[in-house]
Amino acid sequence: MEIKLTFPMLGRMFMMPASVADEYLKISTGDQLKVLISIYCAGSDRVDTERVAQMTGVSEQTVREAVIHFSKLGVFSAQGIEGAKPSWEGAVITTESQSAIQTAPKTEDLKLLGQPEAIKGTQRDTSKDSRVHYSPKELAGKIEADPALSALMQDMEGILGTPLKPQNTCDVLEMYEHLEFDPASIQMIAEYCKSLGKRKTAYILKVARDWFEDGVCDFEQVERRIIGMSAYNSLEGKIRRMIGQEGNVTKKQGEFIRSWQDMGFGFEMIELAYEINIDNTGKLSFPYMNKIITGWGEKGIHTPLAAKEEKERFAKSRQDKQHDGSISTRAVDDFAASIDLSKVTT
Repeated sequence: MEIKLTFPMLGRMFMMPASVADEYLKISTGDQLKVLISIYCAGSDRVDTERVAQMTGVSEQTVREAVIHFSKLGVFSAQGIEGAKPSWEGAVITTESQSAIQTAPKTEDLKLLGQPEAIKGTQRDTSKDSRVHYSPKELAGKIEADPALSALMQDMEGILGTPLKPQNTCDVLEMYEHLEFDPASIQMIAEYCKSLGKRKTAYILKVARDWFEDGVCDFEQVERRIIGMSAYNSLEGKIRRMIGQEGNVTKKQGEFIRSWQDMGFGFEMIELAYEINIDNTGKLSFPYMNKIITGWGEKGIHTPLAAKEEKERFAKSRQDKQHDGSISTRAVDDFAASIDLSKVTT
């Protein structure tokens, strides 16, 4: 159907690259396009994210994500925000107007020129409210436009053993686009969750978000976290079997186990502390075990042999004290026997 238009509101105008309409409409959300239009309308190389959010009716997080999105597409480059990696250098935005958006004192100011300056991952908003929701058509467009993302989605289906539904795809995209984990890190997190029997993308996303908020943002950090978590899970499993506990450990018990792990104690020493605990008290007590293990840590004892030697030294020291005490007692007895009671007066 053909529609005829008239333009009664012609006035101040601005230009945009035709490629935005030709190539990027189908892979950009409505909110992203609103942000782009407001940026071009401002006619400035600086963006006050709060102003743009007020103008477009979207959140500041959406403004930042839109800037990253169009930076990656090469529409402009952006300085002052992580993830904005342009495919070209040295371009300048066309400006038709000299009016610029004034910088508010406590708002983020992004410069649409030059190289990006990293913002720490933990500064990004990872709440559910900050998530960008895409339609199936938009998701398909994003996957088609990004070979790395397309390969990631296929690999995730292989790891999880099931085709990804739109919501699952959104969860993966959240890790890739919003949290900015690289594909290898996302796959590693997914494999780790799978090893725990957790195959839902919602759970994988939760783990990724929790780690991100802890400052775990790149491949090496993810790898170290998984190694540490795997070691903890193995240690916890051995301890649960040792004490005959079928269910999960309590929060407090978990804190004790992590502290022992952090001090460098393995299962062998924890088992020894458990045996001492039972021998001395007849019942399980994590605080009692913690006292033993903490004492070992303070003395630099980390092997059963060192613990045995320390026990023998303690026993010998105790015997010596008892021996010293017996000599003192005999001396007192001898002194008492030497006293002539007939000469004692009141």
